[in-house]
Amino acid sequence: MLKARKLDKVKNDKVDIVLPWVDGSDPEWMERKEQWRAKSSVDYKANTNVRYESWDNLEYWFRAVEKNLPWFHKIFLLTCGHIPSFLNIDHPKLRIVRHEEYIPQKYLPAFKSRTIELNVHRIPDLSENFILFNDDFFPLQHIEESYYFKHNKVCDEAIEGHVVPTYIGDVTANAKYTQVNNLLAINRNFKKREVQKKHFWKWFYPGYGKLLQRNIMMHYWYDFAGFRDPHMASAMKKETLRKLWVKENEALSKTCEKRFRSYTDITQFLIRYWQICEGDFYPRKTLGKSFVVNIDNYKDIARIIEQQSYQMVSLNENCSTEEFEVIKKEINGALGKVYQNKSSFEK
Repeated sequence: MLKARKLDKVKNDKVDIVLPWVDGSDPEWMERKEQWRAKSSVDYKANTNVRYESWDNLEYWFRAVEKNLPWFHKIFLLTCGHIPSFLNIDHPKLRIVRHEEYIPQKYLPAFKSRTIELNVHRIPDLSENFILFNDDFFPLQHIEESYYFKHNKVCDEAIEGHVVPTYIGDVTANAKYTQVNNLLAINRNFKKREVQKKHFWKWFYPGYGKLLQRNIMMHYWYDFAGFRDPHMASAMKKETLRKLWVKENEALSKTCEKRFRSYTDITQFLIRYWQICEGDFYPRKTLGKSFVVNIDNYKDIARIIEQQSYQMVSLNENCSTEEFEVIKKEINGALGKVYQNKSSFEK
């Protein structure tokens, strides 16, 4: 029986960090993207240009990670060939991986993160234990390795929820469809009653606090109706992805065959769900705060960054291209105040 106590810090095998990144301002890349979009069946609203706009703050990400997660083994920067101008490419803890090095040729070029993320298990030198980041996830406080991995097992929260089809913009609407697609895959492979009976104290872990009420209320349903999706960096195992490609090969292949976001896609959240349903994890409450940044709240979010109010923040923009430029200036100004000193990854 798991008790609501802090487990002792233990030694893991190497833990890498994976960061997909694209320079959305590169004119050649933009032209190629538009050529593919013109000949593809694409939902334009879910693939607006703001999805590829550059925050121009990647150096702050490296500073934040180096300062607050100093125990990581290597950073794997996944790119179609773009190299940030500030980056010291010879840094011993940096591995730049081009898409063609690991993504099957039939899925290239990839203009969505889902294809890039769902194939990372194919990177030979990536450690079995890794943390999947986005370039809009910024650690603001120190984070222990044991928050992500213990005894080479991932640490996560098994919190149920339900998919609510609310509309906060076309990008968010697309995400709701993918949540359903992920759940279809989970319910094809797992029986909720069996999962929760076998791993009872991981689902009803007292350390979840008030979030535990969700699992109690959702216990009535025989199938999984949803999971709480913290939009934060997640601990993952390559082994899980290998299993997914065996069990759900058709769904993952269809996702990767489409060059742009689609309403039929599977996303990387399925990796989390699968690990949770297998029960091979340590329960803990997720820390941090996710924001949908828009023209109405960006100044408040900038203040939160300056005050370092949360362990980590994620910034998911929902705005026009013109609004994005205003928001970017304010957010980057706040990050610049917090992370003034260069990291060792900068020239």
